[in-house]
Amino acid sequence: MTFFITTPIYYVNADPHLGHAYSTIAADILARHHRQRGEDVFFLTGTDEHGNKVAQAAAERGLSPREHCDQVSERFRALAGLLDVSNDFFIRTTDPQHEAFVQQFVQRLQDAGDIEKRTYGGLYCTACEGFWYERDLVDGKCPDHGIEPVWLEEENYYFLLSRYQERLAEFFRANPDWVKPRSRYNEALSFIEQGLEDISISRSSITWGVPVPWDTEQVIYVWVDALINYLSALTYARPGDDLSRFWPARLHIMAKDILKFHAVIWPALLMSAGYDLPSGELIHGYL
Repeated sequence: MTFFITTPIYYVNADPHLGHAYSTIAADILARHHRQRGEDVFFLTGTDEHGNKVAQAAAERGLSPREHCDQVSERFRALAGLLDVSNDFFIRTTDPQHEAFVQQFVQRLQDAGDIEKRTYGGLYCTACEGFWYERDLVDGKCPDHGIEPVWLEEENYYFLLSRYQERLAEFFRANPDWVKPRSRYNEALSFIEQGLEDISISRSSITWGVPVPWDTEQVIYVWVDALINYLSALTYARPGDDLSRFWPARLHIMAKDILKFHAVIWPALLMSAGYDLPSGELIHGYL
């Protein structure tokens, strides 16, 4: 029996902190347990290295984005060693193999007819690299970071998430233990039942990212790029070993702030691209 477990990949705009250690240790405990049971285990962690925040952090340090990523990624790799965790691979989203796979994955979304080009204006939080609706702001500020979002208008490519609303709702109702604990399952299902809107999956105003395969003037939105690591790693982590046997993943572990990306957007992307969904997700709170 295979057991594929993942941490989220950690964003390199800043140094590692206790929350990163918490997620990694939780995954390590389960990886070791399943190895003791004689299962074929693959434990994945790594770093998320594209996006505007990374480019800004590099500029503030007087470095190129690549130089910054090389330095900070090594700190996360060192953290794994310091914690004595047993990860089987450490992925970086600047790995050429990952970048090539991301383009292939996004091309599958395009081929499925689930991508449209649109002009969009919205309130954009630079800290979370995402758009917010005005109704969701707290005193006019991002509820996660406490900063005022800025109005941003771009022509981008959109993933037609709304097409998958009913399919996602049906999946959740048929699999009430897919997201644990139940409070986070209820939260994710609520996102879906409130109505899903199509989401931007590219940026035209930044260059530090993976180019859209059919339009190199745009780069793939960092969160889409990051999610795909769970699949891309299996294509090159062990040259000569076919790791496709590990998909679907048995468990994604993450903190509550990235629940929507993993429990709503990620399964819809997988459905569109023709992949099986992971067997489960475990969401923890903040320390």
